[in-house]
Amino acid sequence: MKLYQAIIAGLVACSFAFAAQDSAAAKAVPAHKEKKDMVFGKVVSVDAVANILVVKTRKGEDTLSTTDKTEFMPKGTALADFKADDRVAASFKMEDGKMVATKVFLNPPHKEKKVAPPAPAVPATGSNSAK
Repeated sequence: MKLYQAIIAGLVACSFAFAAQDSAAAKAVPAHKEKKDMVFGKVVSVDAVANILVVKTRKGEDTLSTTDKTEFMPKGTALADFKADDRVAASFKMEDGKMVATKVFLNPPHKEKKVAPPAPAVPATGSNSAK
């Protein structure tokens, strides 16, 4: 009986030791970076003074803030180069409830729908064909 009690006490002690190691390991793992998202659409307005870019998307309008760390593509472009109706794609991250642009692409390439060429006409055969 004492042998069983000793074994159970040892198992309980080991389980507490492993639980402490697991919680310490979980704290050591770095937190994931904030999720990055993308916006695709047309420019509605640009405010280069306030560093704001408003983009009309399929879901509505999104207001993006830009910073000195925002990358504009193609290289050499700046927020002031954007104008209404330009096509844009922008990656952003949420900071303090705002969409902060990390990269903004002016006139990004878009995939055109491939349309299959029409099938060649096949001459009619059968009882209705001219003889």
